[in-house]
Amino acid sequence: MLPSFLKQAILVGSLLACFNAPLLSQTAPANTAAIESAKAAALSRQTVLRDAFIAAAGASNLPCPIPPPTIVITDIPSFGNYNPETNTLQTSIWEILQDREKAIFFRIAGPNSEESAARREFETGAHHWVFIHEMGHWWQACRKVNDDRKPYAFEYEADRIDAAYWRLTDPAIDEHMRATFQGLVDHAPNPLPPGHNEASYFNDNYQKLGPTPAYIWFQSRMCVKAFAENPAPTFVQTLRETGHP
Repeated sequence: MLPSFLKQAILVGSLLACFNAPLLSQTAPANTAAIESAKAAALSRQTVLRDAFIAAAGASNLPCPIPPPTIVITDIPSFGNYNPETNTLQTSIWEILQDREKAIFFRIAGPNSEESAARREFETGAHHWVFIHEMGHWWQACRKVNDDRKPYAFEYEADRIDAAYWRLTDPAIDEHMRATFQGLVDHAPNPLPPGHNEASYFNDNYQKLGPTPAYIWFQSRMCVKAFAENPAPTFVQTLRETGHP
């Protein structure tokens, strides 16, 4: 698997390419007091969401030998990352994003969008979808299934947990992200060579796919697949199936 720091570094470039987002000139940074206030507010909100996930996971009746992850607010290029070695979950805030990162969400929000619309896309994408995806990786660490996993299974499993959690708690977010990922799959070039199995190709070419927009296409396909499961698995079901083929 790619090291997490490398995966984070390439993600923004891949997203920019997928969304054809322009690179904007750097705007003046917010003052320190405003940034610290925004960080404190985000930490409070994300702690509530983290604890809600853990409370919902309690219905699985499965033990977790590690404590809740410590939340760190920082400018992380992938907009979220769980590190099992430190048991920390990194997330960002709008106020400290680089302009090239903000451009992704302006593009998602649509032509001539106001900053408020782009910020809402960031909040939904980063502080809801990506955050719970990373909590899915925390759950994998709880179940001790992080080692020697194939990349496709590792990521798809977290997407299944993510989709099931939002179906349970806020279907509007689930539907919004379904449309976002479907739009990306529909409008980005299909990088899968004819005759190849999607999961096998992703696993076999993971290192090569990482620095390219194709990586995001595969990730989006996983999300679309998770949304399309019929019958849709419950949140508890996805937790209990963690680590199983």
